[in-house]
Amino acid sequence: MCFTVTDPTCGCRGYIFKWVRLIGFFLGKCVTLAKFKMTVDPMKWKDFLHYQRGSRLAVILLLILILLTMILNGVLRYGKKSEMVIVQNEALIKEFDSFRQTLTERVPPSRKMIHETEKTGSIPQNERRVEKEDSEKEAAASGFVPFPRTEKLSAGETIRLNETDTTQWKKVPGIGSSYASRIVKYRELLGGYVRPEQLLEVYGMDNERYNRIAPFLTNDSTVKKTNVNKLEFKELLRHPYLNYKQVQVIVNLRRRNGEIISLSQLAMLDEFTSEDIDRLAPYLEF
Repeated sequence: MCFTVTDPTCGCRGYIFKWVRLIGFFLGKCVTLAKFKMTVDPMKWKDFLHYQRGSRLAVILLLILILLTMILNGVLRYGKKSEMVIVQNEALIKEFDSFRQTLTERVPPSRKMIHETEKTGSIPQNERRVEKEDSEKEAAASGFVPFPRTEKLSAGETIRLNETDTTQWKKVPGIGSSYASRIVKYRELLGGYVRPEQLLEVYGMDNERYNRIAPFLTNDSTVKKTNVNKLEFKELLRHPYLNYKQVQVIVNLRRRNGEIISLSQLAMLDEFTSEDIDRLAPYLEF
């Protein structure tokens, strides 16, 4: 088997011919101009051949360029096509086929199953069973313990609203690790959930998800109270229902009048609305 490779320099021949024709046209115009000058002023034709030093150097370089172009054109014109012959060795092909057959015989069962799957498009049942047993043996030998899958609650099963274990929250359909952690963390900041609707205040919780998890919740009023008269400024500010101005008013009121007796004192302040008082009522103690 043979392949012929043409010399890539032959593709430049047309480009060089174009430049040669252009240079020839330029020289022809120069000769015509010289003849015309000699006809008009025969006594001063020698002046046409008088050049300065820079002009003579330019003419010499132009002649050298023309000469090199002609030489290169001749080389390319009479250059022969180079040929490269690739001989196919039959003995080498037979040896390679024999080696490939040896590799095919050594393919493990798992690889054979992959080849069979590629051909048929499905995995045989017996191969599935063998693959599962092999994976279990390999996992046991390596000491790998598969991550336990959390079983979800069925219809009728519930958990406590103030459940502190994230594992229990992950059993609720629609709740994963992230939401379970957020729910428990927000419960700690509040001191406990009073009603299930407070879950809508958890970051990322929307009405659709809340409606899915609400049937699996049992309300319990296990709430940790916040003592308004004993906690410092930063501790009061950690509560989600108290903002900076409200905490500042509470601290100033304690400083001026002493301990706060009831929630009605806070209700008289401009910083607290009726909605704020309703939300804070289950969490504050005096």
